Amino acid sequence: MKVNNLVFLIHPTCYQNVYSEAVRRNNYALFLDRELEVTQRWLEAVRGQNAGTLLLQLYGSTELFATIQESLGEPNACFVKAEYSEGLDQAEYHRRLVACIYGHVEKYDLIIDPATVSSEIWGASFEGCAPGYAGAFAQALGLKRPPQMKFEMTVYDSRFLYGARRWESVPLPGSDIEAWLFECHDGSGAAIYQARLSAQWLDQRPIRVQLDPSRILVCNKRGHTAWPPQPWGKGDSQELQPYTITTADSHWLRTVGMNLDEFREVISAATVEETQE
Repeated sequence: MKVNNLVFLIHPTCYQNVYSEAVRRNNYALFLDRELEVTQRWLEAVRGQNAGTLLLQLYGSTELFATIQESLGEPNACFVKAEYSEGLDQAEYHRRLVACIYGHVEKYDLIIDPATVSSEIWGASFEGCAPGYAGAFAQALGLKRPPQMKFEMTVYDSRFLYGARRWESVPLPGSDIEAWLFECHDGSGAAIYQARLSAQWLDQRPIRVQLDPSRILVCNKRGHTAWPPQPWGKGDSQELQPYTITTADSHWLRTVGMNLDEFREVISAATVEETQE
């Protein structure tokens, strides 16, 4: 069977595996609700997939996988897992996971043309493991077409995305890196850069952008500020300053008093320095 479309389902049902007391104590309810909602989307989507789809589920619920496999058929669903030990090199772990995928492909005589096959990213989290592992698989499989991030099929870890009004992707020309741009519930903006054809956490290509410290800050998914080093105050410089980020950072750019159109211009003006092989 020729595979026309790959679905990377990364770490599903993380929050459904957390005990209710831990959900309450850690205030995970909004993430659990999102995951339950998205899980139903996954199940509805696989019921409509054709015979040319191969879904790759990286860990998660075996019950969910059995339901997916029943919908798609045994050859069309692969449960991806590999031996992991503390201190194992990330690249070697990726290699073992991809070996599991190739084992499934060989077992069922599947044909994947890296030049033409399309792919999608589902799962958790939107900011971390989903693009991280999907990018690693895409790189190892030699895919030429960047996987398409399906935000509506993911669970995010950043609380400020809750109730987001709208979102869009902004590709950086000449690169597999794209930014995801959000208008948050309060009208502020958030953007994150992600690689599509490389292993997210191993990708150290510099992404250079010019930022106004009075209107943009850089933070992690918990909202902790990474830049500027000191809070901007009245009378401080508003001149654009160079800032370098990589996809391995998984850092967000957040706006203060900037509309989405202005923010898009800043984000799309970033340049990617391709490293030498």
